[in-house]
Amino acid sequence: MTLSAKAQAIERDFQNARGKANYAAFPEFVRRYLKHNKDGIVLAYSALLEMAIGEAELKAQKIEKWSYLASLDDTPQSIAVSPRVKPESIQDAIQKLESVLSKGTDEHQEGAAIVLARAAMATDAPDRLQRVAHYLQNIQLPPVKLPSGYGFTLVVCGLTIKGIAFEEEDRISEAIVCYDHVSNLVQSNPHEKCEELSSWTEHALYRAGMLKLRQGQAVSWPSEFRAARRVTLYQYFSQALSTSFKAYTATNGTSTVIDEQSQFYPTALSQELAQIHAYWEDSLATITSFPKADEKNWRVLVMIEQIVEDRKLLGSGSDADKRALVETIYRASQKTFQSPRILRFLFFALLDLGQFDEAELALEGYLGMMQIKEESKDTVEEVLTHEQRVRQDIESEYDITTVMIAGSLLYGKELGKHIEALACADKALSYINKYLQQHESLAELLYSAYNHQGIAYGLQASNAHDPEKRPALYAKAIDSFTRSIEALPDAFEGHYLLALQLAEMREVPRAILSVKQSLGINPSHIPSWHLLVLLLSSQKDYERALDICSVGLRESEWDNPQTDGFTASQIDGEDYLALRVTQIALQDQINGPESSLELQEALFGLYNKVFATEPSALIENMYDVQSIRRRETTDSEVPSGSTVTGRPRASSILSSRSKAGTGSDISQAPNIGTLNSLEVPKANYASSITSSIGSTGSKIRRHATPVPVQQQAPLSRSGLSLPPTVQRATTKSILRTARANKTLISLWLLSASTFRRLGRFEDAMKSIEEAERVDPSNPDVWYQLGLLYSAQEDQESASVSFSKALALSPHHPACLTRLARSYLEAGSLEMAEGILETTTKSLGWDSAEAWFYLGKIFEESDRLTRAKECLWYALELESSRPIRGFVESVPRYLA
Repeated sequence: MTLSAKAQAIERDFQNARGKANYAAFPEFVRRYLKHNKDGIVLAYSALLEMAIGEAELKAQKIEKWSYLASLDDTPQSIAVSPRVKPESIQDAIQKLESVLSKGTDEHQEGAAIVLARAAMATDAPDRLQRVAHYLQNIQLPPVKLPSGYGFTLVVCGLTIKGIAFEEEDRISEAIVCYDHVSNLVQSNPHEKCEELSSWTEHALYRAGMLKLRQGQAVSWPSEFRAARRVTLYQYFSQALSTSFKAYTATNGTSTVIDEQSQFYPTALSQELAQIHAYWEDSLATITSFPKADEKNWRVLVMIEQIVEDRKLLGSGSDADKRALVETIYRASQKTFQSPRILRFLFFALLDLGQFDEAELALEGYLGMMQIKEESKDTVEEVLTHEQRVRQDIESEYDITTVMIAGSLLYGKELGKHIEALACADKALSYINKYLQQHESLAELLYSAYNHQGIAYGLQASNAHDPEKRPALYAKAIDSFTRSIEALPDAFEGHYLLALQLAEMREVPRAILSVKQSLGINPSHIPSWHLLVLLLSSQKDYERALDICSVGLRESEWDNPQTDGFTASQIDGEDYLALRVTQIALQDQINGPESSLELQEALFGLYNKVFATEPSALIENMYDVQSIRRRETTDSEVPSGSTVTGRPRASSILSSRSKAGTGSDISQAPNIGTLNSLEVPKANYASSITSSIGSTGSKIRRHATPVPVQQQAPLSRSGLSLPPTVQRATTKSILRTARANKTLISLWLLSASTFRRLGRFEDAMKSIEEAERVDPSNPDVWYQLGLLYSAQEDQESASVSFSKALALSPHHPACLTRLARSYLEAGSLEMAEGILETTTKSLGWDSAEAWFYLGKIFEESDRLTRAKECLWYALELESSRPIRGFVESVPRYLA
């Protein structure tokens, strides 16, 4: 009889409920199922018997306070079992099923017989083994034709019950056969999944392992083969765990219900993987020697490939995890000969750790190998599988290209080497066009390579000292960004970078259109909002710019009250802080400098939050590979790093106030940079400046509370590792310290500028002193000091300050312009003209002041045509000047 669609749907849902042992739903399913399929009574009563058994077992376990923790005391000779139930507690359900057994289909009857056998085994009746044999006597297990769904689960259940019965009759070999059947069935039918199947499979595999131990089957390996066999076991066990985690992630990645078990599972699996990796590496080390020239240690390559992929799967983790991976790859390099694959893994691991100087060396070595390979390639390579490439240590064109793109990012963003960044981007595009035109990731590769190429062109243009080269470089940058947008039109970064480049070139209307496209794709991108604000300010629409600034800040969740500062990245915080500074500059422009003083109060507290100790330094990672104890290992203490912040010097502002008049009452400045944490000023700065409104003689007070340095946990190392060495600060942490110092200086100088324009010169001096405490070699500090002396009409001291700024930064446009202005006021037109000619041709090409004074010089020397050109260009630059510089305010690199 063919079931109706309704009956089929109910049966499918009913079987799913059985697979989950959802006993509470059984009665309603039985009622609905029998209403639409009266011939399904055997299946329905089988489910009711399962419900009776399950509820009786749960009750017995509760009474005896039994749990599966009892298995902790198991031995191969004694395996714990769940408490038996009284036959009378389930007798009624058994009788009802037996009374209708002949009315079902063959499949339903066989399923019912297995359930009855389960019921018999669950009781403490003296004849339960005989009853199990009676129910299963006419059923072939495993059957010739396997059922699917819950029918498959019942087959596994029947084999497990049969095995347990053989155990109790001391027929151990036959029991093991039953359990092995379960293992084979489950492995050959991976698509079959449900909770009850997992439970019965666990019973069978666990009992099989214990019985085999009882028979001594697990200790029969000759000792000389153990290392190699362990390597194989660890390799495939690691792969199995990775597959398990991928399946878990695919199943639970979008789940909204997270219970205690699902929270623990990833951590537990991560710990197990870390342990397996450690055992695998140590076992392989015992059977591996350094290879001869051109010999490949493919087992080491397979191991590192798996470890790196597992790390990607589990996430990069803490700094200790990242450092452990780097050390593992370094040890692997000692067992391989000029392996490009090892160098690639090392390069990316060092990038992730933030050790950019070492990453550069790895990159240079890798690119050198690939250059030799490219020059020696005279025929088309045969198509190889990924496994073949790993074993032969042959890099794919895709891998080479990804390294080149990452190399361009390293050179440009972290190392400031724009020529090398452009070279890497060009090589990447060459590889893409030559080898990867049919690759599935073609669009993404082109997009990244063109973006990095455009940024490199833009950086070279903005730093060019030859005005003849600048237009061509800018044109190439625009072309690169246009091509990146063509590759991926829906990616916001390309539109943002194009807008930034156009803004730098003062093509404001086109830049506004591009940045609006970026925000249309990603409305939460703070740098895009910031750039739009700056573009509006360059049109002198300050009110609208301030409104847009407020909108952009609301789009960010970085500084929300519920945010603890660690849920968003530090880079997001830096972007947020930069936008807040621009907001204050706009407020200053609209309402005057005094209105911005109180708003500056929150900036120091926000700074403290942005540059606080990173989360990875505050928590101990639960699955840190280095926390795994290995054979023949020792622990070593790792000393913390040293402070790198500048200190006042003999020639500093603090030691020589010149004609400013008063000594400093400011307490000792904090250390802004350490290797693992940043000591930053607390938010009590503003209370001092706000309390000083109306009183120019007030003192600025600041008592910084240091953020504690997180102590590094002792690191255990493999037997392969080199002797312990003192860990030095990563390049990433040094650059972070430099950014923190620069940001803090800009905040103090912002206050100094505000005080100076209000005529509160002593407070301005104290703010400059605070900035000088952070870094006395910053030219902007001395430039602001020069402006302060100029405001006090102390031109001699101002000249000295500007000279110090130029000694620190010979091409500082603002300082050069001020110096030229002083020559102009003194009547030395030739000196002023020489300085301004140099300035306007190099880094000061977009300085309206420089072009204006150059025009005045031409006017006074009766070169009216040149004067007109310079003055018109100065007017054009001034009319498009933003409230803050484009390049200084928003980032070029977003990765």
